[in-house]
Amino acid sequence: MNDQSETFVLTAAEAEVMNVIWDDAPIAVADIVPRLPRELAYTTVMTTVRILETKGFLTQCGKRGRAFLYRPAVERDVAQGTMSLEIANRLFGGSLKSLVLNVVQDEAISAADLAEVKRAIEQLEARK
Repeated sequence: MNDQSETFVLTAAEAEVMNVIWDDAPIAVADIVPRLPRELAYTTVMTTVRILETKGFLTQCGKRGRAFLYRPAVERDVAQGTMSLEIANRLFGGSLKSLVLNVVQDEAISAADLAEVKRAIEQLEARK
């Protein structure tokens, strides 16, 4: 990935495209379009793929006919971690505690998700 800090941030459209690519790589742009959660024009997706390639999130990995195939250059968990830190920095003054508390105190969190968070905390505590 590029060293520029702004390249670590994905827009909503970029994240949608990356989620498809993380799930189905290697993949061509024409195969990404129908898998997106909302309708986007082929040209919009192609532009988004080019931007993601420039940012270092994607790489071309071959061709199928005349279409280029793309694969992630960044693993999903790495991008998620980087984006989480970016959200903490931008919205919570760099406080991961505030970010986590904001999420777990939200009434929309399910009991199952809350139980999973508790298990993760217990596992972290056991390692320390």
